[in-house]
Amino acid sequence: MQQPTRSPHRPIRWLHQLAGLMAQVSQAERLRDGDDSLRARRLRQRMALAQRLFDPLPAPLRPGRWQEEVLWKALRWGGAGLILAVLLKR
Repeated sequence: MQQPTRSPHRPIRWLHQLAGLMAQVSQAERLRDGDDSLRARRLRQRMALAQRLFDPLPAPLRPGRWQEEVLWKALRWGGAGLILAVLLKR
């Protein structure tokens, strides 16, 4: 009996990738300033790369005018977000 072949393309699991990044951030927060080990240097390099990726947010992700920000917060917390928050608080 033949085993089915696996697809060469694996789907990206964004939440798993984000969890890995958050774990690295947690490790970087615990680094001492004087730590010059290879592991610490690599971790600092990864954090610098992540900072370069996220620091200047792309234009579609930047907050616009303050009115837009207030509107979206009101929609988020005034409707389904408020109901969800109340349910989660219980």
